Amino acid sequence: MKKLIFLDLDGTLWNNEKVPLSALSAILQAKKNGHKIFANTGRTYCEAITSLLPLQLTGHCFSAGSEIYVGDKTILFDPLPAHSVKKMTSYLLKHHVGVSMEGSHRVYQDPINHSCFAKTIAEDANNEALRRFMILEDISQATKEDYNQFMKIFLCNPNGVDISTIQKGVEPDSELTMFGLDSGEITNAKHNKGTAIQTLKQYFNNAYETVALGDSENDLTMFDVADISVAMGNAKKEIQEKTDFVTTDISDNGLQYAFEKLGII
Repeated sequence: MKKLIFLDLDGTLWNNEKVPLSALSAILQAKKNGHKIFANTGRTYCEAITSLLPLQLTGHCFSAGSEIYVGDKTILFDPLPAHSVKKMTSYLLKHHVGVSMEGSHRVYQDPINHSCFAKTIAEDANNEALRRFMILEDISQATKEDYNQFMKIFLCNPNGVDISTIQKGVEPDSELTMFGLDSGEITNAKHNKGTAIQTLKQYFNNAYETVALGDSENDLTMFDVADISVAMGNAKKEIQEKTDFVTTDISDNGLQYAFEKLGII
């Protein structure tokens, strides 16, 4: 049975937006064999599309399942409600939590997040994804039109605000995911990486078996719904234990090895 294959980005498809040659070869062969391949990421469209386009994937799932494309066709575009973004951002800033309002086309951030990213860049100067955050405009520059394209809010919490306090500022139509105490994100409660798989499986009339490959906590919703779930060898043990199969490390031809073991190539 042909497969719909869903790839997380960082730690799965690439490291620092550099795709291993073995992964490029595996993707090309899988497409020749009739399988369809999608990126499935928490990043918004504008944060990843430039690096993804050369791969010529079947399509892309952005913003934790709230923005989905097959080729150039938009299958789903469901940003956070503008009133919710305004209310949540105001609350978070009042409580000294940094915010980046991440849109499909434009991203804005406040000085707290800018300072946090600058500190991280100082420790990891080659991180291309974070380097882009250093040139973002301040959130005060966001226009009325911008508020109709914000897909998620990324939080930095250098002041150690209690998570329960942060949670109180999250609107019912949104969902908070914390990455420890220092950072987190607010996304559309209706969507996640798993619902992206379900949407595309239905779009293709359930004619394909689904395969999800990932390495971190935000990939668990993919693993829950995919017919076959694969953890990268570089994933934490607790992530690996929740999948059907563990491949090798991304730096040890992990994607290619998984494709071979599953008969994709």
